[in-house]
Amino acid sequence: MAEEKKPKIDLKARLGKAGGGATPPPAGVGGIPAPMAAPTPVPGAGPGGVPSSNQAPRMGGGLPVPPGIPVGPPPAFKSPGPALDPSNPLSAVVAPQRAMPSRPPAPPQPQRIEVDEMAVQEARKGARKQGLVAGFVGALVFAVIGYIAGGASAESKARSTSVNHAKSLATDVTNARDQLKKMADTVEAGRSTLGKDHKFPDTLAKDLAGINIDFAGDKLAGVRFSGFSTDTTSGLIEFISSVQATNDRKNALVSLLNKLQKPLTEQLSGGGAQKLNFIVIVDKDASKQSFGILAGLTKPIEVQGNGTPTLPAEFTATNPLTRGNVTIGKLTNIDKPGAVYVIPKSLEAACPSESAGQVGQLVSQLNHLVNDIRGEKAGAGGDAVVDDKPGLIDKADKLITGLNKVQ
Repeated sequence: MAEEKKPKIDLKARLGKAGGGATPPPAGVGGIPAPMAAPTPVPGAGPGGVPSSNQAPRMGGGLPVPPGIPVGPPPAFKSPGPALDPSNPLSAVVAPQRAMPSRPPAPPQPQRIEVDEMAVQEARKGARKQGLVAGFVGALVFAVIGYIAGGASAESKARSTSVNHAKSLATDVTNARDQLKKMADTVEAGRSTLGKDHKFPDTLAKDLAGINIDFAGDKLAGVRFSGFSTDTTSGLIEFISSVQATNDRKNALVSLLNKLQKPLTEQLSGGGAQKLNFIVIVDKDASKQSFGILAGLTKPIEVQGNGTPTLPAEFTATNPLTRGNVTIGKLTNIDKPGAVYVIPKSLEAACPSESAGQVGQLVSQLNHLVNDIRGEKAGAGGDAVVDDKPGLIDKADKLITGLNKVQ
């Protein structure tokens, strides 16, 4: 059997778009295919238009249809999934009647908004102002916080420094108090030697010169007084002034001791012996009335004990009226000029000598210095009420207590 030539398949004919074939109706709504037209009877077909088994079906052009190929238009294409993109070329073939998707809405037309440039500038200025104000307030807050924190730290450090300064000052005041006690003891010993033993204190000047109360104004240089009480602060200033005055008085006393050491030593070492230094020259004036002139002997006459002095036949003295020396004998007859001696005690009582005055001055200075250091107690009895006068030792004790309380 000769091999049959396969006919060329005409898709257009199959789709109903060629020759005299009818165009298939559009698909129904919802993808349901429209009813197909009845097939055209083929000559020699059996009932129902089905070709008999002895005759091959023919195509619309009269050509026989190869066996195994269905005759008639294909059923409408039913999409199993979502509709194809309208831009796809097959969308027109598969579903020509399918409703096209609606177009997306047109984008809104741009609108022009008019903005006032002055308003923008004012808004910028306002924003800048607000930013500056906010920045300033923030910086101020941080500065206050930093100041408070720094102030607390600085205050704690300053208080610690004040405590250290107070301790150092308490040590200095203690040392000054010890020197004051030593000075008072030394002066009292010298005063006892002069007053009770009737001897000049030879070593007193040297001993006092070696004692110095070291508490001057430089002790307060750079001191922080945070935590110091008012009484302690004022007491420090007063103590400095009192110590300076005591040092000055001590220096003056040393100078006086050095000056009086030789004359007082000679006077006090005589063992009770007296010296006649003056005589009285007795004479008569023009009216025959007696008068006396006090004249100093050029050479003193020593008198042992309290006995009667041994007088020379003549005295040599300096006439204070003429400033010249005169020699005159003892007065034996009131009618003739003569001289009589003057009792030393009477002269000292009436006209204290320079050395006698200096002794009194020395004793006074010694008493004054001791009272400044140890203080004075109020006298008992009497109508006048006198309070105790605290000395430098009492002031030093009070200062030490106050300085140790600084915290």
